[in-house]
Amino acid sequence: MLLAIIGMLMMLLALFYALIILGALSGLSIEKRDQLPPKTDKPFVTVIVPVRNEEYRVIQCMESLLQQDYLPDRFEVLISDDFSDDNTLEVVTGFVQNHPQFHCLIVMADSDQQSETGKKRAIARAVDVASGSLILTTDADTLQTPSWISSMVRCYSETGARMILGPVMFSDTPGVFGKMQTLEFLGIMGLTAGFASIGRPIMCNGANLCYEKQAFIELGGFDGNEQFASGDDQFLLWKMKQAFGRHSIHFTDDPDAIVTTLPEKGLRSFFRQRFRWVSKSRGYRDSTVLVVGAVNYLFQAMIPAGFLLGFLSPLYLYLAISLFCFKILVDFPLVYTMSRFFGKRHLLIWYIPAQLFQILYVTISGPMALLVRVRWKGRRV
Repeated sequence: MLLAIIGMLMMLLALFYALIILGALSGLSIEKRDQLPPKTDKPFVTVIVPVRNEEYRVIQCMESLLQQDYLPDRFEVLISDDFSDDNTLEVVTGFVQNHPQFHCLIVMADSDQQSETGKKRAIARAVDVASGSLILTTDADTLQTPSWISSMVRCYSETGARMILGPVMFSDTPGVFGKMQTLEFLGIMGLTAGFASIGRPIMCNGANLCYEKQAFIELGGFDGNEQFASGDDQFLLWKMKQAFGRHSIHFTDDPDAIVTTLPEKGLRSFFRQRFRWVSKSRGYRDSTVLVVGAVNYLFQAMIPAGFLLGFLSPLYLYLAISLFCFKILVDFPLVYTMSRFFGKRHLLIWYIPAQLFQILYVTISGPMALLVRVRWKGRRV
């Protein structure tokens, strides 16, 4: 009887998981909605780059922002410091001095803001002084295409959206671990793009995000979720949906909008990152996000659980193997579609090892992220 009940639960979870993946995949194949007539004016754009201890990586980001083809007098870059204790500020200052044509300013906390640490507060301080009506956020360890700003503004102009979600991907690096992270992240971007395209946005990435300054102010910015170390993107997305409706948010599938970053170098830094991401889930209020997250976790955790229960009965083992094969088949169209978009089809030979890695890390990360406090950039999270 117990085996039959567990088997039924596994199959129900598999069905719900397949429906989620198929829903995202349908979003990647539907025809684009009618677009509004593009606006002829070029909005003034403020690019915000929050930094903390990025002395070795921020230069590359600034160089890519320097190469933007958007009108130079129609955008500014704000490097918002989150109390760096390395040479980040000196590096940024030197770069700005060497490129006087680059409209870049450093934003620092006032004397009465010394306790206001964290990425959210760094972004909020920059928004307060931003000259642009349109805010673009990215991270210090990213690279942008020369048409990044132009592409995001074009999507904003054509859709009338209040928030634009941009594509993010890992750059190619040697080593199997980086390749598996990239393949796993293709699935995440597939869910991001697919659900946004069917009018059900569930996630976004602060490394490539665009929104109206006025909308940010009207919503109170990050007020209400300051206690979470991560989530500057996710919580703002939920606020946008609540205030302006789910169709006020669009994902741009323009290759010129792609922002690239590096995968984590090792398992320790990888799990620290994922623990930080998952820890913010305690603050989620979006029912769609909660359902998708719960089904995704339970379905994947069922597979290693089935392998362990296989010591009690081989039928559990057969169920676990069947579910793993099912996941491989269901996920592949989504991963393949995104691999074509990002030019990563050469990594598909690592698809099955990446699936196994994903199942193991998701199973571990779920409970551990809610129990373990990790350090990130010298701070307790």
